[in-house]
Amino acid sequence: MMKTQVFDLETQYEAGMAAASRELQQGGLVIFPTETVYGIGADAENADAVAKIYEVKGRPSNNPLIAHIWDFAQVERIARDISPLAWKLMRAFWPGPFTIVLQSSGLLPPVVSGGLRTIAVRMPESEYARNLLRQSGKIVVAPSANLSGKPSTTTAAQCLDDFAGKVPVILDGGPCRVGLESTVCQVTVGVPVILRPGGVTAEMIRAVAGSVEVSHAVLHGVAPGENAPSPGMMYKHYAPKAKVCIVQGGGMAIANAVKSMYDKEEEFCRIPCIFCMEERIGLYDGRRVRSLGKTPEEVASSLFGALREADKEGIDAIYFEGMEHTGIGLAIANRMIRAAGFDVVDAGKEEEVEKHIAGMHRKYMPKPDGGSDAG
Repeated sequence: MMKTQVFDLETQYEAGMAAASRELQQGGLVIFPTETVYGIGADAENADAVAKIYEVKGRPSNNPLIAHIWDFAQVERIARDISPLAWKLMRAFWPGPFTIVLQSSGLLPPVVSGGLRTIAVRMPESEYARNLLRQSGKIVVAPSANLSGKPSTTTAAQCLDDFAGKVPVILDGGPCRVGLESTVCQVTVGVPVILRPGGVTAEMIRAVAGSVEVSHAVLHGVAPGENAPSPGMMYKHYAPKAKVCIVQGGGMAIANAVKSMYDKEEEFCRIPCIFCMEERIGLYDGRRVRSLGKTPEEVASSLFGALREADKEGIDAIYFEGMEHTGIGLAIANRMIRAAGFDVVDAGKEEEVEKHIAGMHRKYMPKPDGGSDAG
């Protein structure tokens, strides 16, 4: 097992940047901070280095990667047939949490695009990230620095949990500001299409482009066997060990439904937890509740950390209060619906709540032989 060096960029900036740059130049992997989440990066033009990302993460090979650049001129090296609208969006949102999907020029190896003819590109806002790219001289592909399927990482300590002894260099730039991966927007023909929502919202894109569509797969997933056109579109993703259920609806209906399901979890000697916004904690009468913040932006920045903490605390079930699908709320819903494996309960429909509780009975009720269906 290799030794993993962690460099605090507040106090070890030059040493950290030098070590990370060398690693990228020599075909190795580096974990580094961005404004969205931490990324695990490799030289985008080195197919063997890129393959290491898939191997270390346990990532499906048909899940495309994002190429990170530090200069607008680099876009024309890796993409072709770039429309005026695409340039307009890049100028509006770069550097920032915005990834654009364009036609690939063919410069980067097919492994980067997961077998597609498109290429996803972004220019990160984080100066740490851009300086690393510039110093290494490399276009860097970098998915989120987490084991495939687990919640993404927003601190260097979380990265170390997943990759100690597997990646040689981790750059610690402190907590990530946005906390969710970048918006991915396809701009190859016609109206821009959001494939993965993020910190650059549909409303922001519409204000620049005039119109925007949101892919059906954002809240419903890709069809079985279909190649994902963007990272983060697989059926189950961002998931903790705990079972996750999203409860949507209005006002007290959500709280009443959550309390019924929470109490049933405890009857089966399981440890549930409720994730909600600060203002709603008082609705849960002393039950185990985790506040994700006072605003949707705070929820976004704390979400992945909260999911990882739930694992450390031994939580068995998480009930997440659904949010409006506007602004960054759409990105939060996108991440949580995948963490839940699309387990969504409408609190306004009593039959859905009863069906969820009946499912618990089937799974956790002891059988006559003393066993149960729990796994």
